[in-house]
Amino acid sequence: MALRVFLSTVAVLVLAGMAIAQAPPQGVGSNAQRGNAAPPARGAQDARGAAPGGGAIGSAEIAPLIFEEHWTRAPLTQPMNQSNLGNQDLTFHLYGDQQVRKSNHPTEDYTYSGETKTNWAITVSDSKNYWDLSGTGKMMLRTRNSGWRFTHIVIKTADGKYYVSEEGSGESSSWMNVEYILSDLHWRSLLMTDTPTNASNHRKPDPSLVPIIPQGKATPDLKKVEEVGFSDLMPGGWIPATTRVNSFALYGKKVPR
Repeated sequence: MALRVFLSTVAVLVLAGMAIAQAPPQGVGSNAQRGNAAPPARGAQDARGAAPGGGAIGSAEIAPLIFEEHWTRAPLTQPMNQSNLGNQDLTFHLYGDQQVRKSNHPTEDYTYSGETKTNWAITVSDSKNYWDLSGTGKMMLRTRNSGWRFTHIVIKTADGKYYVSEEGSGESSSWMNVEYILSDLHWRSLLMTDTPTNASNHRKPDPSLVPIIPQGKATPDLKKVEEVGFSDLMPGGWIPATTRVNSFALYGKKVPR
């Protein structure tokens, strides 16, 4: 009898010790016990897509399509002009060297810049609207460049200033579509007139020259953009070195003029 009482007492003490060992220390209880959720791992996001202690990561908003331009199936045209736009609600602009071609092949049309002697740029505008390309506004370029070519985004804002993106679409062996969120890009101001910056210049400025030269870092106002387009910021290198743009598209909001 005494032995059974002794064994029962030992069993009770062992179970009590196990319960105490598994319980959290006094005053340290878990977050759930204190009414708080457990802290997320570093870099984790909550159900709203927000990182702990910070704002939302990106945006769920999808910018609506403003236009998508595919060149017309017209015969070869050099230099390119308004008739090459499939969307005649847009206005065509060709800056710098005018020898940019709209090619014509049995299955595809695209720009050919191989015969340009100086820099060039192509943009389009809408006579009725500016474009708000802030936030999630973006542009898509469909390119198949050859040679050391990078096709950059070019914009003109409502205040008459021009900018070019540091980022661009490079050489590829097949057509590739690349989307650029404009607010994520790194921008440079774009010199569009042959204007000296100081009085010590020795060369006389040429008013007929359109340099299209990137300059200092810049932050354009994307809420009111007048023109969008592209350039590789280089003269042509014949067929081995040219920018080929098959189509491009713009996403954002229209702002009535």
